[in-house]
Amino acid sequence: MGIYEKYAEVYDDSGQIGFSLKMIPYLQELLQRHPVRKGRVLDLACGTGTVALSFASQGWDSWGIDSSSEMLAVAEQKIHECGQHVQLSCQDMRRFTVPPGMDLITCLYDSLNYMLSLSDVEAVLARVAQHLNPGGLFLFDMNTAWALENGWDDETVFSESDDLAVIMACEYDRDRLLARVTVTGFVRRGELFERFSETHEERAYSESEIEAGVRAAGLCPVAKYDCFDLEPPGEDCSRIMWVVGKPAG
Repeated sequence: MGIYEKYAEVYDDSGQIGFSLKMIPYLQELLQRHPVRKGRVLDLACGTGTVALSFASQGWDSWGIDSSSEMLAVAEQKIHECGQHVQLSCQDMRRFTVPPGMDLITCLYDSLNYMLSLSDVEAVLARVAQHLNPGGLFLFDMNTAWALENGWDDETVFSESDDLAVIMACEYDRDRLLARVTVTGFVRRGELFERFSETHEERAYSESEIEAGVRAAGLCPVAKYDCFDLEPPGEDCSRIMWVVGKPAG
């Protein structure tokens, strides 16, 4: 089973929506500090569409891309219920194609950590560079090696409600900088529960590797922050928010 085939249905209810809800006001802080023209925005790995929908409600021409058709189906339903318009597309973000001319591109909730080789990360950065307007910004967060080693290794997280239980069992390979999370869920179907299981993998990258990839794509590092703060990342930072620009001329 691929990731999010069954998890998508209960993704928001499992508590994962909390990250996006926390990210929305933080993005506004970042855009006040690093303003761009309020035009077209693309959310890569948009998932169930919470952030893309928020941008649409603020007057942006909002687009979203995700490789999971199941996650996009949830996003479509949410967008319809809210009466907003977001252009969604099921694509791999290493090879995505949308009309060029984005003023802002985002890639959130450690989605770039799902790229398991540096060449994959560089492929995403190259596509971003091709689609950003000069003067536009790319905002993305990534888990650090410190986070995967200290927060994920040998950790098991359990959450439950009347209709849903989710177990997340984590392990970390220090040599490969690779974290593996097995998500097991039990979803109520009438009097019974349906079980699903899927495995997610994330890889950590050094700040120097990411900065080199950014520059190789023709982009320019503008700032990096300890995510959800406006302070620079320290040695024990678990998540870095990168602010990357496309030169204006």
